Amino acid sequence: MAYRHLPDLTPGTVLDSSMLSGTNVYVNSRQHSVTLQDIPEWYGIGARCSRCKHASMLDRWELAYRYGKKRVVMTLEPKLRCTRCNNREANDFVLAKLRR
Repeated sequence: MAYRHLPDLTPGTVLDSSMLSGTNVYVNSRQHSVTLQDIPEWYGIGARCSRCKHASMLDRWELAYRYGKKRVVMTLEPKLRCTRCNNREANDFVLAKLRR
């Protein structure tokens, strides 16, 4: 299912660093206990690799369906894997304010 307001999420699409600045918010996952349902609908959830700095948007609705909307975002960090370098260590979540 395609979402009108999300960036291009097709496999292989890479978000450049300009998408992670300005109205976008970097979330230091060690300092929050927000759940998936607490994040406003006008924010997208992404992930950034600590090794190669690759960033990509995630389907927040699929995350909520698979892990439950009351799941704390921080507990999903160990499940993050970079699609570019396959790194699984110290990856972080990124919240991006979606365009109207």
